[in-house]
Amino acid sequence: MKFPVDLLADVSHTELERLAHNYMNNLLYSNPDAPEHLTLPDSTQVTINICSVGFIPLYGSSDKQKVLALFSPTEPLTAVALYLLDQWWPVDDILKTADPARDGAVEVETVGERIVLYILNRVVYRAREMSSEELPFLCHGEKDHAKILWSNGEAVGFYSVKPSGSFSNSFATRSYQLPVMDSIFVRRCQRGKGFGLQMLEDFVLSFKEDCLGLRYPLTKPMYKVCEKYLRQFPGDTDLLWEVESVGGPNQRTNMASKIQAMDHSVSRSLSFTEESLVITEMTEKDVVITTQIQDAESMECTVEIVVHYYYYFFKVEKYEFEKQRIV
Repeated sequence: MKFPVDLLADVSHTELERLAHNYMNNLLYSNPDAPEHLTLPDSTQVTINICSVGFIPLYGSSDKQKVLALFSPTEPLTAVALYLLDQWWPVDDILKTADPARDGAVEVETVGERIVLYILNRVVYRAREMSSEELPFLCHGEKDHAKILWSNGEAVGFYSVKPSGSFSNSFATRSYQLPVMDSIFVRRCQRGKGFGLQMLEDFVLSFKEDCLGLRYPLTKPMYKVCEKYLRQFPGDTDLLWEVESVGGPNQRTNMASKIQAMDHSVSRSLSFTEESLVITEMTEKDVVITTQIQDAESMECTVEIVVHYYYYFFKVEKYEFEKQRIV
């Protein structure tokens, strides 16, 4: 079975939109007492009528190219299916491919790939998986440089790039001073499998410049990805930079230096029992380790214990304790 990304390889957006308008015209004159229904992969049935469908812009604020979407009563602002080539496709099927050659990071070029990128960004990330602490990505434009990461017949993530010399969305008269990874996303169900590192490596291999940028602010998981990359390629300490705006000389922070500076301390807590001094240590994986020191004599001291790990943002504290005698 082929999926939209396979079927739309040689189809123009004009043809796609023409078919959608024809469908809408027929839907206007259909029998309202006998509507169609679409069954989603989770067995939910969605009624298809003039009130549940509408055109959505594929490239954000630009309404030049649109696709016809179906909305359910429980998700009135989020598409659950798209009308493509005379057929309704649930969004989960739009993220699949039957082409075994479509594997790894594949550049977005066709209309079908642009639609997959839209679903990953606007539906999967923004509507389903974005946390309250994260900022939404802007819609990808028709000319944006992006790659979709495919694995085992599914789109598992994407990243987009602003090449050096391209103009900034915020500053139309200013261009990027270096290639910048503008966005990167891995689906929640696919995390922990090294896909973020795979896309970062692909980004590095795609450009010849001596400096490459990563859009500020990075998420904590992305800092971890960068740390893994720099451990794997220690010779690239001057290659990756966290950048703001267009990445001018004063808008860059070296990633290797920043990661080292983020080597914060994990503190250990100390407490007393009647028989022993108990040291409780929180490890990198949040596993509690308890150590007992037996036969302790009376003591009066100040102890500062510092354990270093990357990305753990705990405050270093001094523990002062005083005990006349431990029995």
